[in-house]
Amino acid sequence: MTEPGGQDDAQRALAARLARIALHEERVRANPFTAVMRRLGRTAGFARVYRRVGPVIDPRIRSWRDGRVMAAVYGIPILVLHTTGARSGAPRSSPLVYVRDGDDVMLLGTNFGQPKHPGWTANLLAHPQAVVDIGPEHLHVRAELVDDATFERLFPAFVAEYPGYADYLGRRDGLAPRMFRLRPVASPGD
Repeated sequence: MTEPGGQDDAQRALAARLARIALHEERVRANPFTAVMRRLGRTAGFARVYRRVGPVIDPRIRSWRDGRVMAAVYGIPILVLHTTGARSGAPRSSPLVYVRDGDDVMLLGTNFGQPKHPGWTANLLAHPQAVVDIGPEHLHVRAELVDDATFERLFPAFVAEYPGYADYLGRRDGLAPRMFRLRPVASPGD
């Protein structure tokens, strides 16, 4: 049972976290490494290598200074998505590029242009409650698959952050990527 004002306190805490995330995002700036990653990341060879080494190196980089180093190194908005495995039920973590749509966090599952959906998308479909780490903030979210109109409206924002998404789309043999809206919630059960 929530005490009087408890829900209001949770909403205020959520608003404060969102404000701190906005400050973190203002510090994300493109840099020379960003330009190299944007060029190389568009190639099929780089995607083959990075989809294997990225999950190994990204968590290490992410751990330095609560994600601030990762944002500085890559120069694009990156979060870590924490999900529950669709089949295993085990905790899973995935570093991903994101865009914002108001307070919502948007994710695009291209799997580096591979002709299958990335595992984290199946995890969100099976278990829509998740957590994202953006900079030093941990945010509870509830995921929903977006409709075609939302996909069409927001896909250009993903390409603006990382042009490789346009190339990935062409490599997927007609398999449309899944786009998710992650709505921040005040507490895990919301």
